[in-house]
Amino acid sequence: MVMVSCKKDTSSGSNSQVSFALSADNPIQPVSVTKNGGGIIATSTTTATAGSITWTSGIVNISKFKLEAKKSGKQIEIESKNLSNVDLFAITPSLISASIDTGTYKEIEVRAVFTKSTTADIPVKLKGTFTTAGGAIIPIEFDFNEDATFKAQATDITVSSTTDFTAKLHLHLNIVLSDVVSAELDKATRTNGAIVISSSSNPLLYAKAIVNIAKAMESKGYDEHKRI
Repeated sequence: MVMVSCKKDTSSGSNSQVSFALSADNPIQPVSVTKNGGGIIATSTTTATAGSITWTSGIVNISKFKLEAKKSGKQIEIESKNLSNVDLFAITPSLISASIDTGTYKEIEVRAVFTKSTTADIPVKLKGTFTTAGGAIIPIEFDFNEDATFKAQATDITVSSTTDFTAKLHLHLNIVLSDVVSAELDKATRTNGAIVISSSSNPLLYAKAIVNIAKAMESKGYDEHKRI
């Protein structure tokens, strides 16, 4: 795990910490029968029903987190690299930290950078089940393996020497397969009985997913921690 802090100004005295975290929400999602309102309705539910997807596990491998902002009129970049095998469903999300100078940061954008992999450690792997309209339960898997940068706007922060911050990003799982309808999933190619959505399996569904996964990323602000 390598941590890097790089800035476009020449200020010094980094005496606080900013951490980055990625987690997921809305794992259960109803699936539309027809393309009404964009396929999957972007609302959360708590109980799996007929005609729904339930994501039960998710692992991500993040090449880099980056916080871009302005401080005293100058552009600042803070990077923290290599956060691997992150469990999106963990009660306590994995964190990686970098040094940050004190001061007020404005026009903040938090980015999560993913790198295409030739190994099993691909950027995003989601697993779950698809419950058909008839009640059959079919395993489903989404394998996202692309070079991509997902960004989210964040609110301004003021960093002091007595406070650390965690910048939180959420992946809204109920958006990942938006505009996919139940008939498409029913007809999808099965691999050992499972619906696998990847660049080489069910590529039309994959094309829809890679468009929507960027829309599914949102900043959830910061957690503030007093330094001991």
